[in-house]
Amino acid sequence: AGVSTQSTGMNYFITEMQMSKASVSFPRCLGPETVAVSHTMLRDLIHTLWNDSKSSGALRYDVAESCTRMIEGKHKYCLDWNEHRFANKRPSHKIHSIHQPFDADAFNFNKLKDREVLCGISLSDESECVSVSMGTSKSLLVINDSPISEHHILLLPSPKDCSNQTLSKDAIEMGLSFLISLGDPDTRVVFNSLRAFASINHLHLHAYQCKEVLPVESCAVEHLAGCCYTLQDYPVPGFVFQLETDTIQLAQCVYSVVKLMQDREIPHNLMITYGDPCQAGDQPAGDVIPVIRVVLWPVTPSDELPTTLPFRPAVCELSGNILLHDYTLFEKITENEIVETLEHAGFQEFQSLSCDVRELLSRL
Repeated sequence: AGVSTQSTGMNYFITEMQMSKASVSFPRCLGPETVAVSHTMLRDLIHTLWNDSKSSGALRYDVAESCTRMIEGKHKYCLDWNEHRFANKRPSHKIHSIHQPFDADAFNFNKLKDREVLCGISLSDESECVSVSMGTSKSLLVINDSPISEHHILLLPSPKDCSNQTLSKDAIEMGLSFLISLGDPDTRVVFNSLRAFASINHLHLHAYQCKEVLPVESCAVEHLAGCCYTLQDYPVPGFVFQLETDTIQLAQCVYSVVKLMQDREIPHNLMITYGDPCQAGDQPAGDVIPVIRVVLWPVTPSDELPTTLPFRPAVCELSGNILLHDYTLFEKITENEIVETLEHAGFQEFQSLSCDVRELLSRL
């Protein structure tokens, strides 16, 4: 028999027999009033499907063997040690351009095993709630076989289209709607462009968990234009966008800046996360209500960074979640060493780019 449940205004209907063939639909348009920390049935569904896939042998290693350490200091970095991910993950593609075409002969997500596919996903222009049903969808949620955390998944927007790892507006909308519908502040949706540590040249976003508050989620910002701000007193300069009207407008705003970077061959990393309001004065003292922050970093091409850096400054590291595979380094690395490494990734012409972004957003 099916079970119908209502949780935080969202309706769900699914049977145990259907879970492995589920297709999940998210509302495309969500406003800031829908942002809430809540235990949703969607989260239970994804965790169940992920655990089933894990039990079937889909993972390359047991992520439970990793460990975490916080560094006290100005930024309060969160270190994650996982020796297996670096040793056992799929080989990275050789990348020479952020527009490098999709290669059907190389590994891509159309070659996944059935046990790695969790469910279909889609965006609905009509529904105001998450719905789960039988059927197929063009887009997929799949398990990451080399996970950073428990329940680490990939969002694959229309993988059969064979798009390269170039971020689209639809993919941004999907990431926003997924995170809000999940209701879990421990989950972050992230994207690495080509030449910014993307390892597979096939369009995908990650959704992974970190139970600590990351520095970028509470970092002070300065208003630039519209819903866009810039990080202040942070090792890597970047743009911060806040959900103020709805996810469609936010995605359009973010994508316009992403497109500017794409046109200029500027590699970039993006994180969608819960965070502090960008305008703290709007909140009563001591009563901070979380908002959705989208952080976008233009970065130095990964192939131009020194090969002697102690870790790779990809999107997790830029946010303050430092992934390490050397246990000695995990035990001994200092905040200063982390800051120095991250500073290498910063885009050297950020101030000039900021002026162009301000002008661009003023025309939207």
